[in-house]
Amino acid sequence: MPRPKVKHTEEYLDIKAGRFRIYFYKRYKLITTVNDLLIGLFFGVGSVLNLFTVTSIYGKSLYICGSVLLGSRPILRNYA
Repeated sequence: MPRPKVKHTEEYLDIKAGRFRIYFYKRYKLITTVNDLLIGLFFGVGSVLNLFTVTSIYGKSLYICGSVLLGSRPILRNYA
């Protein structure tokens, strides 16, 4: 699979991977999108891991990571 091509200008960030192309008008929009995806991933996987006694410590750790990322959203919003 070829590497995605990234074009960075002052106005936008253009990521092209095969037939797909994604535009981000500011770099911080990309950062906030990745942050939101990680929050969902951490809370989703943490919920599943908390269902089992053996893996509950990992689930709690993911909850803490998700909470830290959730707390960073207002800071990122100021720069977006």
